[in-house]
Amino acid sequence: MVGVWKTISPLPTVASGAFSSDAMLLLTDGSVLLHNAYGKEWLRLTPDFYGRYETGSWSAELDMINTREYFASGVLRDGRVFAIGGEDSDAGSDTPLGEIFDPQTNLWSAISKPSSFDFVRGDCNGSVLADGRVLLGGATPGGPPPSAWSKRTAIWDPHANTWTEAGLRFGALPKTDKKDPFEEETFALLRDGSVLAPSVRDTPKAQRYVPELDEWVDCHVAPVNLAIDTLNGVGVFETGPVIVLPSGKALVVGGTGKTAIFTPGPHLADPGSWTPGPAFPPDTSASPNWPTLTALDSPGCLLPSGKVVFLGGTTEPDSGDYFSQNPVFLEYDPHSSAATLAPLDAQPALPAGNWTWQSFFLLLPTGELLCSAHTNSLFLYTPDPASGSAHHSWRPAHIEVPDCMVPGHSYRLRGTQINGLSQAVSYGDDAGMATNYPIVRLTRPSTGQVAYVRSHDFSTMGVATGREVPEDLKSCHFDIPSTLPLGHWELVVIANGIASDPVEVRIATQCEEHSFVGKVDSLAYDRFGDFEGFSLETLDGAIHRFESREPNVEELIRRAGKERTRIAIKVDAAHSRRPLSITILI
Repeated sequence: MVGVWKTISPLPTVASGAFSSDAMLLLTDGSVLLHNAYGKEWLRLTPDFYGRYETGSWSAELDMINTREYFASGVLRDGRVFAIGGEDSDAGSDTPLGEIFDPQTNLWSAISKPSSFDFVRGDCNGSVLADGRVLLGGATPGGPPPSAWSKRTAIWDPHANTWTEAGLRFGALPKTDKKDPFEEETFALLRDGSVLAPSVRDTPKAQRYVPELDEWVDCHVAPVNLAIDTLNGVGVFETGPVIVLPSGKALVVGGTGKTAIFTPGPHLADPGSWTPGPAFPPDTSASPNWPTLTALDSPGCLLPSGKVVFLGGTTEPDSGDYFSQNPVFLEYDPHSSAATLAPLDAQPALPAGNWTWQSFFLLLPTGELLCSAHTNSLFLYTPDPASGSAHHSWRPAHIEVPDCMVPGHSYRLRGTQINGLSQAVSYGDDAGMATNYPIVRLTRPSTGQVAYVRSHDFSTMGVATGREVPEDLKSCHFDIPSTLPLGHWELVVIANGIASDPVEVRIATQCEEHSFVGKVDSLAYDRFGDFEGFSLETLDGAIHRFESREPNVEELIRRAGKERTRIAIKVDAAHSRRPLSITILI
């Protein structure tokens, strides 16, 4: 058995003509936002009744203010989407302008950005940090020599709408401590919250941005060159994706047809270490310009199995530059010792003459891989189940949700690893499509109906946030649609295509009250030392956690715990962690 590719075609026509599939983002309600190459139009793909994307429904076109191509993008903590910059735009080449998309209104609006931060422009690169702010690297407009490329970075806080220059050690430095310019560099968020940026101009060097230090920290030099600087007298300066693996190591896919594995060190300022990775297959074309296939602007995706899929192609001249043509889907297996990468078990029918830079990847909640190719089609890959599955330790776990919920209401969810172990999807500096946030899916056993519901207000945008309870519990809110049918459902939380174990829930017009009787097990405090809840051991030995920040509740619970007195707690089934009343039993 091998994986299966399906073609989703044709795509809807928009006012400007035929739609050409381009950058994609996974919205937090499970729908897909798809950009029209070089245009201002977007489409939204919603999965069908059974949760299938290939037979889903399309929205009308959703127009931005400006056309743009090759820009920084991503999903924010509140579920909105940003797009900043654009190498090509009707606002001018290398535009510094940006926009935000609100999935609740389907509208784009301009980002307020001071002109002093217009070094964030063009094909700028970006990454959402663990705290929800966005790190953005400046691109260099025009055609100055590499020695004049910009090294400046900015941090944008979408919530406060503030802009701050990064890499100044909180104002202690007069200019950035970034040594290598950002042009064409790829960003990847690591487990410790730092951002890895392998150099392009100064390969094989690399640095990490550490938010806690506001500092660019040097990494050890990679064992191989990861970018082609010049070829046949032409400045190339392109590279491939960077994917953080479930182990916490980062696979860096070089534009040179070589790969390297970066291992972060034990503390924030540690330079880490590298090992060589497998090489791309040889270029067997008649007169190759490079000995192997290359990834000169190319997407990559971490599958739920832990394997990574990316593209390689034969190096050919293109508009005064060199890029990788006739893409071949390659697969990296972290458990393989092979010195050369193997092709993916199945290859889609991309148009002849396509370039790797024309394709973008997106990891769907189903664990499938969606691929665009600047065509009027999308290509959907379903991996062969026999090729591997997610290890149980990678799953979101310890999911806490109300067991009864009312349509039209919003609820809080808690769990561990609900953001996944990696940003999972990477392209480079020309687009961002990370999927490290919780997707909530409901399945109705009686009919097979699948409903993705909107999640938002994530407590973190970090990766690999831990598995211990209660210290590693993370949270978000999710909305139950007013149209969701009543009855019994199974709820799962999905991160990077990996689902938690199902939790049985009930959707009802009214949720009754529940009571718990037992003794205080422990009190809980946040990292600032403030009271945030307690645990109760009931008569059957089960431990139940409750949330409260009320000082009088803390005093009452502390007294009951000290005196080992039984208490009765009454809760609304729709908010089963929030006490309605607490009674001391004499």
